[in-house]
Formats: sequence, structure tokens, C-alpha cells
Amino acid sequence: MSDESVALDRTASPAVVGLLLAAGASQRLGEPKQLLLDDGGTPAVVRMARALRDAGCAPVVVVVGAHAPEVMSALAGEAVHVAVHDGWTDGMGSSIAAGIGAAREWSPDAPGVLIAACDMPTVNAEHCAKLLGAFNGNTRVASLYSRDDGARVRGIPAVLPRADWDWLAALAGDQGARPLLQQTETLTVFLRDGHFDLDTPGDVARWRRAVRTPPTPPFPETRSTPMSKLSQTVLMDLDQEFAGTRRMFERLPVDKLDFTPHAKSWPLGKLAIHLLDPGLWGTVTCTTTELAFDGPMPAKVDPKTIDDFLAIHDERVAQFKSVLATMSDADLQVTWQATMGGHPVMSMPRIAVLRSVVLNHMIHHRAQMTMYYRLLEVPVPGLFGPSADEQ
Repeated sequence: MSDESVALDRTASPAVVGLLLAAGASQRLGEPKQLLLDDGGTPAVVRMARALRDAGCAPVVVVVGAHAPEVMSALAGEAVHVAVHDGWTDGMGSSIAAGIGAAREWSPDAPGVLIAACDMPTVNAEHCAKLLGAFNGNTRVASLYSRDDGARVRGIPAVLPRADWDWLAALAGDQGARPLLQQTETLTVFLRDGHFDLDTPGDVARWRRAVRTPPTPPFPETRSTPMSKLSQTVLMDLDQEFAGTRRMFERLPVDKLDFTPHAKSWPLGKLAIHLLDPGLWGTVTCTTTELAFDGPMPAKVDPKTIDDFLAIHDERVAQFKSVLATMSDADLQVTWQATMGGHPVMSMPRIAVLRSVVLNHMIHHRAQMTMYYRLLEVPVPGLFGPSADEQ
């Protein structure tokens, strides 16, 4: 395990350490959940790190593993201590153990640790402060929430006293702190806004729909601010469609990039590289008002491995979503045009370009690729529900 951090004050009285788990690969989601943007354009990992800090945790330790460079880039300038966990593939338990090791090093006299995840968007600083307020230095305090089936669950975010740290430091695999939190003496704080785990594109779409719902009595102050920007409707589609495209890249047969099903069809490699373009052209659409098709174009990329394709895809999508989140309704209704020889060949509002030329165009070519996969006997991932290879 290695670490990076900004300078933090070690002279203050020990406080509860905030431990943010952000090491997972987000395989079911198809993109780094740590970088999902909220309605204000803030990445999930940054939002939750700030919530822990604002609630009173010090220091805030963020455990990263998969997507570590991108997550660390998002955290640049934040008052956090970053622990890079090379063994993140061993599961959540190993990430907790790594975080406890970092917490012991950074805050040796801390009375406890508040463990949180970055994929629970209804958790905020207010809820974390309530957990800390219920903590007496000895008794565990867990969040209490209802699952979709109505069952009540005790889980993270949760505060665990220092007496539990040896047990936590010995965790391995996917086992987390739940066995401790299930014990009868554990106190609970109800998570009033409901519970979302952003594990799948469907989870993300459900969350975005929920936070767009206007406040209703009797607890209007606990509801999220309604999202009215056109950019949020596009973000809902992005989360679903780019995740599906990423799943295609995860199964790309890089030893068959020269394969073509017909003399008039592109080779698989050329088609795959073209499927990397929507994120790039989304950013171009958002940052310009005109493009000359016969003018200078972005440099070509030449990925060779699955990791190469995924890295380019993730970087371009993250940049696109970051730019899109800053745009107003007026920005998205500005006319965008493409020209050839100085003459317009396409002219429409930006949001129409994003819908048609970026998202729909990507879906079209992704569908082509599924046919290539079928001919090559590559299992086709589910894109709108399970595929025949996943049933």
C-alpha cells in the first residue's frame, strides 16, 4: 500500500477518522462509480469526502485501488489522505483493513472510525454528523435503512470504536463490518432520504429519477434539490449507454481486430476505435459551436489491449460528463453546426447533437459490434437486460 496526501494538521485533538471506501472496479456499473457526477457536477468520491470532513471527521482517509489515477486526479486539492490499496481485488474487507492501517498511521490516537462508501448518494454531511453525535467512544453506531423489499438493514456509514480496529484490520475478502453492526448493542441512526447503492446502470437511472422528484411534505428539507437542467436528462442516458459500451470493450477479442464479416464492413479494430469517439465528440460539442470536417481533427489513437481501450474510453467519458455538468439550459440550446468547405452540412441545437450524433450514433455502432461478437463466438453482454449469453 502506498499513499499520497495534502498537508493536514496533526496537532489538533484526535477526532473520529473518516474512512471512505473507493477502491472497487464498478464492474456491474460499467464505469467508475467513484466518478459519477451529482446534479452539481461533483464526482461521488469528492462529494462524500467533503461530507465526512464537513461532519467533523479528521483526517479523511480515502482508499483507492481500481481506477486509482482517475480517482486521485478527482481528489486533487481536497483535504484528504489517500491510501492506494494494491490488493483491492481481494474485496471490500481487504480495503477496510488497508484503511485501518492508514488510519492508525495518520491518527494513532483516534477514538473511532466512520466508514463510508462513495456510492450512496443520499448520505450527506448531516447524516454523518448525526452518527458522530450518537457516538460515545465505545458503542458502535450504524445507519438504518430499508431495502427495496422493506427489510430494515444496519450498515455503513457507521462509526466503530477503536476497540474494533484489530478485528477490522484482520478482514479479508468481501466480508465487511456487518457482523459487528448486527450485534444488539449497536446504536442506529435512520437514513431518512432512503437508500441507493449505485451498483448498476439501472440503479443510477433510478437515483437520477428520484432526485428529480419535487419535494413533498412533511419533510421537504430532507429531499434533494430538483434537477431541472437539460444536462441532467442527458446524464441519465450517458450513465446507461456508456456503461453498456464499456462492457463491450471488456470482452473485445483483441486477437481478432482484423476480422470483418463482409467486404463492405469495417474491420473489428476500426469499429472498436470508432466506438471510443462518442465521449470525445461529446466534449467537442459542448466546448465549441462549429466544426469544420475538412479542418484539423483530433489525433488518432492506436489501442492494442483491452486495458488500452478501457483507459481511453473512461478518460473521454469522464471529461465529457464533467464538461456537460457545467452547462446551462441556454448553453445546450445554442445552435451547433458542422461545415465542409465553409458550407454548413449540419446545424441543430447542441442537445440535439448530443442525442443524435453522439449517443444514438454510439448505440448504432455498438449494435454492429454485437453482430461481430456473435460471429466470433464472443459472449454478448446484456445492454438492455440480459443477453442470450447471460440467461
